[in-house]
Amino acid sequence: MITIEVIPKNDSELIQFAIGKLKQALEDTGTPSEEISLYIAYEENLYGIMASDTVGPEGFEFRRIFMANKSEAFLCILANGERGAMYGTLELAEQIRNGTSIVEVKEGVINARFPFRAIKFNLPWSSYRRNECFDLQMDTIRDLDFWQGFLDMMAENRYNALTLWNLHPFPYMFRTDAFPEATPLTDEQLAEWKQYWTQLFRMAKNRGIETYMVNWNIIVSEAFRDAYDENAVVDTGDHYGFSYDSEQIRQYTRQSVTQMIDEYPDLTGFGVALGERMNDMTPEARQAWVEDVYYEGIKRASRPIKFIHRAPFSVDPSITRNSIEQNDLFEGPVWLEIKFNWSHSYTSTELMLTHGGSDGMSGYWEPAPSNYKVTWMIRNEDFFTLRWAKPDFIRGHIAKNGQDYVGGYYIGSECMIPGKDYSHIQPHPHKHWTYSYEKHWLYYMLWGRLLYDPSTPDSIFTNEMNRRLGVNVGETLLHAYSLACTMPMALGSFYQFTWDFTLYVEGFLSTSQWEYDDGKAFISLEDLLASKPTDPSYVSIRDYVSLMRSGQSLKGRTTPLQLADQLEHNARQALDLVVTLQSDSPGLHCEIADIQAWCYLCLYFADKLRAGVAYETFRVTGDKAEQAKAVNLIQATGAAGHWEALVEITKSHYDPQPLMHLGKTPFHWELFLPQVYEDVEYVQRELV
Repeated sequence: MITIEVIPKNDSELIQFAIGKLKQALEDTGTPSEEISLYIAYEENLYGIMASDTVGPEGFEFRRIFMANKSEAFLCILANGERGAMYGTLELAEQIRNGTSIVEVKEGVINARFPFRAIKFNLPWSSYRRNECFDLQMDTIRDLDFWQGFLDMMAENRYNALTLWNLHPFPYMFRTDAFPEATPLTDEQLAEWKQYWTQLFRMAKNRGIETYMVNWNIIVSEAFRDAYDENAVVDTGDHYGFSYDSEQIRQYTRQSVTQMIDEYPDLTGFGVALGERMNDMTPEARQAWVEDVYYEGIKRASRPIKFIHRAPFSVDPSITRNSIEQNDLFEGPVWLEIKFNWSHSYTSTELMLTHGGSDGMSGYWEPAPSNYKVTWMIRNEDFFTLRWAKPDFIRGHIAKNGQDYVGGYYIGSECMIPGKDYSHIQPHPHKHWTYSYEKHWLYYMLWGRLLYDPSTPDSIFTNEMNRRLGVNVGETLLHAYSLACTMPMALGSFYQFTWDFTLYVEGFLSTSQWEYDDGKAFISLEDLLASKPTDPSYVSIRDYVSLMRSGQSLKGRTTPLQLADQLEHNARQALDLVVTLQSDSPGLHCEIADIQAWCYLCLYFADKLRAGVAYETFRVTGDKAEQAKAVNLIQATGAAGHWEALVEITKSHYDPQPLMHLGKTPFHWELFLPQVYEDVEYVQRELV
């Protein structure tokens, strides 16, 4: 039998959650039934034994101890708190699943790299974005069974914060005494919502996960407007524009903040997204509004909370940092959220631009902050359907952006909710999951585990791939992913973007307009020729042709042809790798199909870059040979042929699907074939 003793107590929900995972691992692996002793100790000593001084707040230590009344050493998991002990127990469960027996577990200390490792999760009601892809998630996100699995995933991957975002959460949580009609729900409906939030926050707490509710400031409910102020700005998605302020709005919001904190004791914190519907307000006025409403509401609550403060859109760091640093209201450091590379974090590990611009942003960390930490928002608006895995990108990101003033990261999306999976054809032999996060399990595992410990080796991920797929392919598969998933970095670095909808890499789409229903978001060759790179170390097509003709040096910069060669090299190598994977596993076939799709996107982009260089040379010189070269590179023997291969592979397992970037127009690669062929017509035209 397995004997597990927990010191100081055995009723910790966190420890019991982890022990359940450990016992399941022992059962699944058929561990022999002879007696095995395991001791888990946190906070207090274990027979005079304490965790080493090197063990951090969320870290743990494996140590073997000899006792006088024992014939052999027994394994201890030592920590300074429940969360660290939970992570140590989950680590042991993982090692057992991967074939390591308890007696083979190596001694050592593992600590958390960052204190804040969060998921950004947009809620589908009172949502910031409005689209069918949000509407169809309503029932799923109200289902606590979904949350049980999602929170289990978070804990096992060492995430410790769940941030829930929507425009105006309060009417779904309670009814205020002073403004009862601001909540349009019946008492029965409100009771159901309260049970939902109470259980969700408790489930998260029992897994060592903090919960934060983040809202958009001055916005209120339609019911509030109808009952109290006909000019109020409401939560209908119209979040960009001038403000409307009144003492009633301030009073209602202030009371709502206080009531939320008092009615939900398991809610860890609150956050503000300073800037929406405040276009006409000065930075000073916006910050003063937050202080008068949110700070004051928090002061009136019965307990302290933690706080997320989104960096304002208008870059004036001194205003926000002074407000935070002159205030001792909050529990622990304030988490100052900054979008890394705006909404397209997978472009580069270099911080090139942030929401609202980048000039002056260093004022948030120079000089070093005293009572807040910068937290990077790693927004993914570039790939929702195809799986992504590139562990060295994450390690490089952390190494470059993990300064002392950084408290951690958020992982998530504005335009996609990882609930119901609506993209995959079903029923289908590939599909063995229910929810989107289950399909993208490796994405969440990579970020979570590497944010906790960047030295986590690739073998941890490849072993899990082998276990899930039932075949020894993990090392080859992860290598192929790492090569093929160069695509988001390449397009994002080369093609200029700003906010959410200005780039969607896996679709080769871009738009800067609010109306997308004509389906013309596809990045044409003409668009590519006109674009400037986001990354200044890249050279645009037109600049490249001009500089080459003038004989200027391009040393140290990435040219379009160099980028094309690298994309093709990676794609060919990845395709060669997956060809070697022979198995009848449906799950493996689905993974391979995604890698192939990324490869065809790489090859398409490569030949499109080459065609662009040839066509621009023709445009400048009139050389017909260059035009012929462009035609050859862009048609079926080149770029168009790669897109046709992309369509063939994605049609085999993906349906047309709603996509925020396209409004009411569904997304599938096949739908853009006509625009792919328009590039052929474009390069065939004679110069005017």
